[in-house]
Amino acid sequence: MARKSTKTPEELAAAHTAYKNTWQRDNKDRIPITVPIGDKERIAVWAKSKGYASTNSYVTELIYKDMGER
Repeated sequence: MARKSTKTPEELAAAHTAYKNTWQRDNKDRIPITVPIGDKERIAVWAKSKGYASTNSYVTELIYKDMGER
């Protein structure tokens, strides 16, 4: 029989966030971009209108298509 967790929900959430951040740091690269004020929301709305789940998925898809990989 499994032992019950003695951590509070807040402690469990913090542990999950720490694990997620560690995984991201070890498995992903980041490429921050800068756009004029107001364009971030316009780009997000445009990406959603094109069926993308996020601005990130939209931007990465455009990059990979331009590179001839998709």
